[in-house]
Amino acid sequence: MARTTVNIDDKLLDQARRALGTKAVTTTVNAALAAAVRQARLDAFDVRLFDVTDEEIAEVRRDRTGGASSST
Repeated sequence: MARTTVNIDDKLLDQARRALGTKAVTTTVNAALAAAVRQARLDAFDVRLFDVTDEEIAEVRRDRTGGASSST
């Protein structure tokens, strides 16, 4: 793990601590970085990249539930 000196806005750090439920600065910064990476991955995720039809999804759901289907 790299050791780095950074200037951090105290108010923003306190807000991040409350939002993330963390206490230590290092824990807060690491959690915030992980959350940013996770959000970027979610933003980049595109369900249209999967070549699956609605009917195929319904079939998989029926298989999981033993034949029962749920209506939405």
